[in-house]
Amino acid sequence: MLATTRFLALCGAAIAIGGCAAPASNRDAYEQALAQWQGQPEDALRARWGAPVAEEQAGHGKWLTYVVNGGAVPPPTVGFSIGGFGFGGGRTSVGGGVGLAAPIGQAAPVACTTRFLLEDGKVSTWTFDGSGCGKVN
Repeated sequence: MLATTRFLALCGAAIAIGGCAAPASNRDAYEQALAQWQGQPEDALRARWGAPVAEEQAGHGKWLTYVVNGGAVPPPTVGFSIGGFGFGGGRTSVGGGVGLAAPIGQAAPVACTTRFLLEDGKVSTWTFDGSGCGKVN
């Protein structure tokens, strides 16, 4: 019983660590992809990213804002199931299961807002925010 408890604890820890690592690595990869735009001219940025949703003057430069919508993440579900499996009296029995899942809440939109600062006609820096900022554009 103690071995089973330790095994389950280790599995839970591995899942938790893996689940937390993915979003950070996606954001890091996105940051690295954006770094390739450093020093690139405005016309190259517009050719690849298209027309920005907003332009804002900032001192001697301007911010170009792009929003990429990636659909929606389905809402979480709550489930209930019944099943069985057992050993007894020298016999093995296997049972089936019945499950029911229902969504809780609404789908969450997945989007990424990326802003590029252009100074002297070239990309000087950028920012990004949103749950969809893990895919390279």
